[in-house]
Amino acid sequence: MAITYENVIYDRIIDNLHSLIANEFSISISLDVDEERPNQSFLIIPSSDSLIELLADGQSREYTIDIDYQLTLSGNYTKNSYKQLSEIAERMKRLVHNNTSYSPSGNYKWHDGRIINTTFERSEDDPTISNVIMQFNCTSTEVF
Repeated sequence: MAITYENVIYDRIIDNLHSLIANEFSISISLDVDEERPNQSFLIIPSSDSLIELLADGQSREYTIDIDYQLTLSGNYTKNSYKQLSEIAERMKRLVHNNTSYSPSGNYKWHDGRIINTTFERSEDDPTISNVIMQFNCTSTEVF
């Protein structure tokens, strides 16, 4: 007899994070690291899944997801480029803060959602490409 389970990291975390970002930004979002990306896009990459606590009838886990915003510039890296990258990062931090506990339509998905780290990078291979990588972290409790 097959066991029953829920794909928590995808169904609760990644899928709902994708929806939040899509509803806030009019920017392409991908889950495929090998997909060619347009001039500006988000890439959602699961990073870690850690057990916090085993419960008698479930478990509580902490999830970390990298949200990579990529901007391809048409020319040189300028003050306005950095401004655009930082605007996206600040807007994402506010979006996540406003959804720290996320239960759309009363259906629990996560709590303690937060951006724990933001890194600005410029591609060494292609100086027209810059990224802001934001680490989203949350806790989700699953009841069996």
